Amino acid sequence: MQELLVDQPVAESRPAPERAARRRADLLGLGVVAFAAQLPVLKTHLFYYYDDTSSVIIPGWRLIGEQLLQGRLPLLDVDTWLGGNFAGEAQFGLFNPLTMANAVLVALLPDLAVAAILIKTEFLVLLAAGVYLLAREYGAGRNAAAVAAIALPFSGYTLFWDAQAWITNLIAFTLTTHTWWTLRRYARGRLHPVVPLVVAGLTTTSGSPYSVLGVVVVVAAVIIERLVNRQLRAAVGVAVIGLAAGLMAAVVFLPLLGMQPVGTRQAGGVFNTGQLVPSLGHLLNLSAPTYVPRLYTFGPATTPITYLAWFVVPLLPWFAWSALRDGRARAGIFAVGLAYLALTLAPSNLWMFRWPARLIEYLFLAVILAVALLLSAGLRTDHAVRRGLGSAGLILLSTYLVWADRPDQARRAAEAALVVGVLVLAVVLAARHRARLVTPALVAGTLMMLVLQLNWFPRNRDITPWQFPHDVAQLRADFADRSDGNTLIVANSFSKIPNADKQPDRAWREVLFGNVSHVAGMDALNAYTGMGNRQFGAALCMEYEGSVCDEAYQRVFATDPATGVPLADLLRLRTVTLLNAQVPGTLKPTPELLRDQPYAFDLRQAPPGWQTADRGTYATVIRRTAELPHPDGRVSWTAPGLTVTADQAGPSTEEIRYRGGGRVIVAALAWPGWHASVDGHYLPVDRGPAGLIQVDLPERAEGTLKLWFVPAGLRTGVELLAVGVLIGAGYCTYHTVRVRRRRVHEPA
Repeated sequence: MQELLVDQPVAESRPAPERAARRRADLLGLGVVAFAAQLPVLKTHLFYYYDDTSSVIIPGWRLIGEQLLQGRLPLLDVDTWLGGNFAGEAQFGLFNPLTMANAVLVALLPDLAVAAILIKTEFLVLLAAGVYLLAREYGAGRNAAAVAAIALPFSGYTLFWDAQAWITNLIAFTLTTHTWWTLRRYARGRLHPVVPLVVAGLTTTSGSPYSVLGVVVVVAAVIIERLVNRQLRAAVGVAVIGLAAGLMAAVVFLPLLGMQPVGTRQAGGVFNTGQLVPSLGHLLNLSAPTYVPRLYTFGPATTPITYLAWFVVPLLPWFAWSALRDGRARAGIFAVGLAYLALTLAPSNLWMFRWPARLIEYLFLAVILAVALLLSAGLRTDHAVRRGLGSAGLILLSTYLVWADRPDQARRAAEAALVVGVLVLAVVLAARHRARLVTPALVAGTLMMLVLQLNWFPRNRDITPWQFPHDVAQLRADFADRSDGNTLIVANSFSKIPNADKQPDRAWREVLFGNVSHVAGMDALNAYTGMGNRQFGAALCMEYEGSVCDEAYQRVFATDPATGVPLADLLRLRTVTLLNAQVPGTLKPTPELLRDQPYAFDLRQAPPGWQTADRGTYATVIRRTAELPHPDGRVSWTAPGLTVTADQAGPSTEEIRYRGGGRVIVAALAWPGWHASVDGHYLPVDRGPAGLIQVDLPERAEGTLKLWFVPAGLRTGVELLAVGVLIGAGYCTYHTVRVRRRRVHEPA
């Protein structure tokens, strides 16, 4: 049985060929993960281009990456309207070098779906590396660490939720594993503190609040571990690094909090809707490959969200449990496990955090580390009959629970039980007769189970598939003539377009949602926003992903009472795309029309000053006939007595020369952070109709209004970031000096 030397490993000098062979073995393990990550794509070719990945993050990174390549950090993109406050959205990771490098990668690639595959493979491999290094750090053998590292990225929640849909959470989880192992390795005196400081900083600035929570939990766990081992100096060092990394997060989340005065999503409150809230019973079925819990997601769950690995529960009778006896050395694992168990079973909403099922993978990280330590000690092969009966009983119990929850899936549950039973037998036989084959058997079983699960569950049906076009050149070619200037898409993605028509060669050739329309080159008012804009959303009844209600068409052409002009003029609209199945005032379809062209309903007439530019199968495009004033700017209305003589707009700036005085409205959303001055004197920026920028200008014979944008909270965030960097740099310098002095005073 392998002896575990956990907290003070003995440094061994190995021959160079042996070290090279071990490195090749480690790389082979990562290669297995990279290979396995492509299996979902073989079954569902857009597997990694689903839900938020395709509607917001990858298109958003494309827009940000293009501007980064032009030498500009886009804190705000006015022309992206609802989704253009990139700093305030936080989820884009605008201040994180790693996420921005991936944004540049997306901008350089010609296909958004290919970009999603590459980036998600990247983070699944990095996750495997983090699990492997963390398991090794806690004393697991190389083979056992590899088994854990290959299993966790393909657990139910990580694969079907984070990897398929919520890439920001996948990044947060991945970086948390690296923060944990670098912190612990530093705490044991085997790594310079600059490494965990950089990794923890990358984690807290990645854009997900779960990354900050992850750093808090693992910092606390490592501190507890050091205190248990009476290493106060190391515990203090970990606390300092955690404090520095936490301060760095301010630059990401203070702009998000700064958006709240206008946002639709408010942080705060503790309540439970039951959505994505697992129970302890759900979590105990972590080795049942077909177990789909009675868990409410966005409907009844359709994937094995609480699955970890096929071998954990069936091998319980074969583990040498004494391997976990040294609680002081592994206190961090237990602390993380208990913390995330409590959080996973928490109410659905806790302040900024919602849907505790998102934390299942963090709990499973602690579980798989414990399993890696148990596997490292070797499987017990004595009392084989009793242990075999124990495994059989656990498999049967698990199968019964699956059947009890989903009686209609009895055959699938029986098939899974048979496969697991055969795999367990193979592992046990290998342990008894040829121990070297245990690891290959466990890894092969993981890959086999992944293939079977993808056959049973080709994709997560709880999330929106979208199936947007992903070839950027084709996207821009399809919409080159369908948008001219500010564009409103009057369409509802959920209720008005049948699922059969949501295809790149059907409805998506004429109408788009989320941020994909902006990748297509449209200056659409519709976009995806995680935070929202209450006033703008209310004016156009616009949802988070850009859908609007049936009344949006009338609202945009209705006269605004404060200005006496249509909202379309205040928004400087030049194009309106109308979903034929949705627009009020369309011709009632005849049976013949439905048979020939089910969506081609002609408008009775375009509004005054507009004309029909294109009638498609799914959508009609109408366009303004007259040119708008101030073609280089965004001024859309001025009060009587105010004359604009020049207007020049930048991506997040505006310079307006004027005569007279009075109110001016600018066709841009008045996010918190807009500033205004006239000839050096600051003026308040108000929110006008639909949340547009509104400024009252003082009387001038010749005046110049300057508008510029600095996200609310950014200055304070940058200051706190600088404090965090200074604290971290100061501590790293202190550590370096102390170590050098100690070495000088050590006897030769």
